[in-house]
Parts: sequence; structure tokens; C-alpha cells
Amino acid sequence: MKTKFLQTLLFSSALLMPFVAGCAQEISHTESDKPGWFGGRTKTETTVIRNNDGTVSTERSSQTTK
Repeated sequence: MKTKFLQTLLFSSALLMPFVAGCAQEISHTESDKPGWFGGRTKTETTVIRNNDGTVSTERSSQTTK
């Protein structure tokens, strides 16, 4: 009885896991590399991600070298 219950519980949780956990999906990714005003370079990255709950997040990073 107890073994059958545990088997059913593990099987159902394995089936539902992809729907509960899900994965974030990358919608777009852009990179630019431009010369700086006073020498050096500026690299900018922008990534747009659709989260598990349907919301959209934007990540921006910028790196300047001299």
C-alpha cells in the first residue's frame, strides 16, 4: 500500500515538474561594440527573457575599456 502510494506520487510529480518549474526563454539578444569618446571601447549587451510566469525581463550590461 505504502509503496504504491510512493510510486504514484513520484510518477505524478515527474509528469508535472516541467509545467511547474519551466524554463526561461530568451526572446532576443543584441551586442554592440563601439569606440569610446576618449579612446577605448564600449561593449553593450541587451537580453530580453520571457520568464516562466509569462512576464518579460530585460537585462542590460555595459563594459568600458580604456
